[in-house]
Amino acid sequence: MRKWREMPKIVDHDARRRHIAEAVHRVIHDKGMESVSLREVAAEAGMSMGAVQYYVTTKDQMLLLALERIGIWIGERVAAVVAGRPTPLDVLRAVVLELLPLDEERRYLNRVGLAFQASSVTVENQAAAMRMGYPLLLSFLAEQIRAAQAAGQLAAHLDAAKEASILYAFAQGIVNATLVGHYTPEEVAALLDHHLARLRAG
Repeated sequence: MRKWREMPKIVDHDARRRHIAEAVHRVIHDKGMESVSLREVAAEAGMSMGAVQYYVTTKDQMLLLALERIGIWIGERVAAVVAGRPTPLDVLRAVVLELLPLDEERRYLNRVGLAFQASSVTVENQAAAMRMGYPLLLSFLAEQIRAAQAAGQLAAHLDAAKEASILYAFAQGIVNATLVGHYTPEEVAALLDHHLARLRAG
């Protein structure tokens, strides 16, 4: 009787890349950006060096993979909070709050994100990757501001693009103070609501 050959193992390469990226995040979160290496990440991921190097051959490539994953993660979280929001102003508020370290998962995400922001000041390929992501978020915020203006929720004279940049600056500017405990989540939400109230129609 002919023996059936064993079926080849199917590897989900996207899942492997995500697994490596998330291992990079954990190393950054627990030990700092300076501790990231192929060996350290392989150990954290429970993979061999060779398996990691199948997907990324240098530390720079590995960091870019991890940075790309942060962008995807933020996009997924934003999409989730947008679903079911009844008005553009509700969407705008929910998205800004989602960017802030107001619970454990968002604190984790922001701690890793801050490490990349610091690193990108001197690492051009990371800075370039970040520059690609900013316009997408700013455009989305501006769209929600315009929709809120059309619905009579925000003042019609506002420059939506500029207000989107101000909202983003608010979110970025308050992250570190919140992470170190200067502001509570409730205080952060109150500050955002105070700012949005100043933009309302009438």
